Amino acid sequence: MKKFTILFISVGALLAIFLVLGYWHFQHNLSFTCSSSTASFSTHEGNSPFLNFTQNVTFTLKGEALVNISGEIHNKNNIYTINRTIIYNYVRIGSADYKLHAISVTPTGTDDVPAELTRKYLGQIQPGSYRVVNIRQLPSGDMVISNTSGPYIVCAVH
Repeated sequence: MKKFTILFISVGALLAIFLVLGYWHFQHNLSFTCSSSTASFSTHEGNSPFLNFTQNVTFTLKGEALVNISGEIHNKNNIYTINRTIIYNYVRIGSADYKLHAISVTPTGTDDVPAELTRKYLGQIQPGSYRVVNIRQLPSGDMVISNTSGPYIVCAVH
């Protein structure tokens, strides 16, 4: 009887471990690195972009996403350099939908974007902010990252 109890507890513990690990993997199932370029225009006139940047994105199975943004913001005849590293925690909330929480944002290099422009135009990459994105893989292996407030990003996987 004692052997049966020990066996029953051992099987129960293993089952619990597998369930916890399976749930974790279900919630944090992304593992890729990709890069893309984005140009965003504030008007339909002229060829000068408002935002022009490249980004490198890495998602890990630990539930973290690391984003490096480098480029320019054009505002009132001024050009500001943006160089930022953003660390997100992410969790899966739908079949291809993920909730990202910005944990830290670090200006690096020559980043000189004023605080008021950061608040006005870069709110989704501020510490504490949340965003929901949809991530899908193309037949080529590249990833499409989309959200409700920005462009679709086709991210070339490395």
